[in-house]
Amino acid sequence: MSYDNDEDDDFDYDDFVEREFGTPLRSRDTPLHWQLVAIGLLFLFALVTWMSLGLWMPF
Repeated sequence: MSYDNDEDDDFDYDDFVEREFGTPLRSRDTPLHWQLVAIGLLFLFALVTWMSLGLWMPF
């Protein structure tokens, strides 16, 4: 199988990933912007926790 073949134009990447690796971790039912909001809130929580422990101070 060559990368230059035009026969692979109808290749379904999502089907390949699901077949080889199982179901994806990212749920397709939840919109992406809500997943980004959740990631942002987790990052904010980690940042506030890190700062409240005093680990952000250089000395």
